[in-house]
Amino acid sequence: MPESSRCWVCHRSLEEITAAVDTETQEERELKKQMSQVTWTKSKFVESADLWRRTLPRDFKDMDFQFIASNASQFSSIKGFSEVLDAKKLMVDWLSDASGKLRKGGDDMHAVPELAPLEKSDAELLVRTLDQFEARSRRTIQPDAHKEGYASAFDGLKLFEGLEFLIAQGLLYYDVRTQLLSFAMVRASAKKPKTTLRMVQANGYPPVQLCSVCETLMVGLRAPERKFEQPMAEPEVEKKPSKAEKAAEKQPESAAEAEVVEVPVVAAVAETEGVPPAVAEIMNKIGPATKETPKTRGLHEHRATEEWDEVLQKQAKEK
Repeated sequence: MPESSRCWVCHRSLEEITAAVDTETQEERELKKQMSQVTWTKSKFVESADLWRRTLPRDFKDMDFQFIASNASQFSSIKGFSEVLDAKKLMVDWLSDASGKLRKGGDDMHAVPELAPLEKSDAELLVRTLDQFEARSRRTIQPDAHKEGYASAFDGLKLFEGLEFLIAQGLLYYDVRTQLLSFAMVRASAKKPKTTLRMVQANGYPPVQLCSVCETLMVGLRAPERKFEQPMAEPEVEKKPSKAEKAAEKQPESAAEAEVVEVPVVAAVAETEGVPPAVAEIMNKIGPATKETPKTRGLHEHRATEEWDEVLQKQAKEK
């Protein structure tokens, strides 16, 4: 397979990407389950319809279907007719209501939950399905509908004729439900990410062949940064300070530093009798200490103590 037909990042073909990404969602699995249930229920309805044809008594064949359905309590002796009426209420009445809402369109469809999410094209397709059914039977699905050349629902039908029309509407009901689920499946599939393979140029990178999965990664990348070479720093050459700079260093940096405060001087050690001459000489070398600098004097005292110990040791050796 040529290189151009594969993704530059994952190096997969479109078929491989579709197989890996196009997995069944939870919504799709639920819709498939409902479609299987509708198919199974339709098969059971066909079995029941065959039973109704065999069990309904021929003695009532000439009676009006609508009259018997409207007075079901008086005809409770008809075996299996209660199931027929249940099917009419469940399927035929729903189909009649849905037919009216579909033909009106707009917000009227929201009254039937199954019709609410339909697109206009889907609704038109269902209306055509209903029109074709009415054209074949020459009867309207809605009992209150009036079409030229069409009878209204069950009007004028005998028992077995009404039964066949009810069975036909029951089969139509399941076909419509299957179509609604098919439309929902298309909408669910449209929510899934598309699997494509195309040339993409994103964030300043060169154009490359990317699949729809890796394309989102490339778009999320930072734009490439340009690196500029920094000029090498020249070696510093030690410069000798000029006379002016030396003079500036000698000058105080601020007026506060230039101000000199005279502090009275106190002798480091008072002249006291009994002090050895060597100690007096050391204390004189240390120099005077001001009253304003007690911390500095403490350092001097530490040094004097060390030297005094040395003097004592020297005197002890001389003795």
